[in-house]
Amino acid sequence: MDYSKFVKAVLENDQPVINKQVRVITAVLIKFLTVRLDALFEDAQDCAQNTLMIAIEKIRNDQLNNPDVIINYLFTTSKHEYFKLLSKEREVNYEDLPEHQFNKPDQLDRLVDNEKMSILKRCMEALKADYKSYIEYWFQNPDYETSVVAEHFGISVNNAWTKKHRVINVLKECFEKKF
Repeated sequence: MDYSKFVKAVLENDQPVINKQVRVITAVLIKFLTVRLDALFEDAQDCAQNTLMIAIEKIRNDQLNNPDVIINYLFTTSKHEYFKLLSKEREVNYEDLPEHQFNKPDQLDRLVDNEKMSILKRCMEALKADYKSYIEYWFQNPDYETSVVAEHFGISVNNAWTKKHRVINVLKECFEKKF
């Protein structure tokens, strides 16, 4: 393939030619990544797209203008994009560590946690009925968006946030007094 057409099209901002060249180059990069690096097709598509965006930007900034080195640049960049993608997938999410990697809390920690839960339950029982049902709903559905909770209780989103904040402050004050 003659990559000088691609460089010329990018420099002249010839969109029809760029689109035609991008389709061809994308197919080549996807094939390269799937065959040589055993990439999944979807990952190869993403990496090819990122590579072309980077290459077009470099060509426009006159940092990449020799058509003979463009294919090497595209292959190298797509390979690096794929490796970056793999490294992101391997990153450990410390919020979702498997249980076997946690040290079980010792007996004292369990006693303190039980005592805190007992205090929280007593504080919740001391709440007014509407506050109690409201915060219990939040505790039972912690992933719900405020708009869902607001709709459930027939109030505005702003009122839902305000009410939640008030109830939490009441619980916090009660907890601090008893702990």
